[in-house]
Amino acid sequence: MSKYLTLIIFCSLILGLSNNANAQCDQALIDNCASGSGNIKYIKHFRIRFAESKNTKNRSEGKFVMMLSKGNHYRFSVCNDPSKPGSTIIELNSDYSKFGGNYNPETDKEYKAFDFMCTKTGPYYLTMYFKEGKDGCGVCVVSLVTD
Repeated sequence: MSKYLTLIIFCSLILGLSNNANAQCDQALIDNCASGSGNIKYIKHFRIRFAESKNTKNRSEGKFVMMLSKGNHYRFSVCNDPSKPGSTIIELNSDYSKFGGNYNPETDKEYKAFDFMCTKTGPYYLTMYFKEGKDGCGVCVVSLVTD
């Protein structure tokens, strides 16, 4: 009986430690990314987790659809798991044009967030991927900015 009890305790300990290894990419990362100044209201979050891409032209990416309303001021904030090398890049598009993102390829500069003033109610497409196809875990939190 004590052998079974020892085995159960050992397995529980191993499972508990393995769950903590991915804790950087779970709720704590989302909570950290969603915290901000007092004039924002959390709406939704999107998360991606990918292994390193072998080919940067065929990179792994997440595509999400969301409805945005005319006249609202939205903020798209990005956070990365610090234990992984990947840096999350986001792009906001509609059917016809690109509205913004957190990366400027001309200057190779990344930003933690970007704001978007919605001028037309409808579906918008959020694309998320890791710069240079690296391994990583990233979160994009969408918030409503209340002035």
